[in-house]
Amino acid sequence: MKRDRYKVMIMTASVGLGHDQAANAIKKNLLNKYHNVDIEIVDFIEIFPSYLGGIIKSTYLKMIDIVPSWYNILYQGTTNLNRSSKVTSIFAYKYIKKIREVIEASNPDMILFTNPFPSTLVSHLKRKNKINIETATVITDYTVHGVWIDPTIDHYFVGSNILKQEMISKGVEGSKIHATGIPIDTKFSAPVDRESVLSDLGLHKDLPTVLIMGGGLGLGSMEEILETTDSVDRMLQIIIVAGKNQVLMNSLENRPYNTKHHVKVLGFCENIHELMDVSHLLISKAGGLTMTEAISKELPVLVFDPIPGQEVKNAQYFSDIGAAMYLKDLKELRNSIEELLFINPEKREKMVKCCATIKKLDGAEDISKIIVENMSQMYYRDLFFL
Repeated sequence: MKRDRYKVMIMTASVGLGHDQAANAIKKNLLNKYHNVDIEIVDFIEIFPSYLGGIIKSTYLKMIDIVPSWYNILYQGTTNLNRSSKVTSIFAYKYIKKIREVIEASNPDMILFTNPFPSTLVSHLKRKNKINIETATVITDYTVHGVWIDPTIDHYFVGSNILKQEMISKGVEGSKIHATGIPIDTKFSAPVDRESVLSDLGLHKDLPTVLIMGGGLGLGSMEEILETTDSVDRMLQIIIVAGKNQVLMNSLENRPYNTKHHVKVLGFCENIHELMDVSHLLISKAGGLTMTEAISKELPVLVFDPIPGQEVKNAQYFSDIGAAMYLKDLKELRNSIEELLFINPEKREKMVKCCATIKKLDGAEDISKIIVENMSQMYYRDLFFL
């Protein structure tokens, strides 16, 4: 007997685009490869009353942008968080009824998390035997914070074998951990016509190209970075992506450019894969998805002004491997641009080769395969014990 259909609920949280992008990459792969699987993406923030969801989201974004030191204190203070602690239980008790209603209405065969906060509540339900559903977590950074870990989680998907070993050292069973790579859209593995993309942007094919990004929300010191590039002696062309930050976009567009460089200012882009493909360097914060996408395009990254906590850990991870440089001040940033593009281009080529060695392009596909296989196994196991 073969079951006709399965259902996967993917729970994310729209406090940054990376978690949503990971969820959508998995959904896209499941839809393309498994026609007997239904997928529902649930935004954890939208489960709350609109006023409360807005407060949670705006507080998080303002904290990391305006007072990142506070966020760092919070991050470091919860590194070894015990999910069964009283604080977690109080938080869970307040919203447990609503999230249980959402799950029961959907009746999924598996719940997949791309953000740790919804998994906190669902794990609480599992510990209290209120639900009996297989759960899996996609860790979207290159570090393992305690908030991601819970004994009730059945599967973990991580970015590398290094992270798998780190999780094992924290007491997680090795059989639960799959080093699939962080899931990204398949367009990041597709070839791009460089000359055509540059032509569409009004840029030159023979000039070194630097891409400046602050994530989909346009966070970070992007204006300071752009000003710093003015002091690079040789000519560059610069693509700067403001994301959904309209204030930044307006400021960049109205900035008086007294520079020899060619500068192209863009807002939110659906073609980041093309922009990465035509660039020689990326200057960015260090979000897990951004770093994974850049590595997939074999694009060396100069990390500047990362969010304290997980982004600093991401920066250190790729800097230690040799695919990125973690820079602490603007002078170091300027010098690194000149070194990698003009003085010692062999160093940049070495970083490119490192990216090619470590990149994982099949994260979404491997995750999809594992969860579908497990749903099938659960079905036959349940039949056996009926």
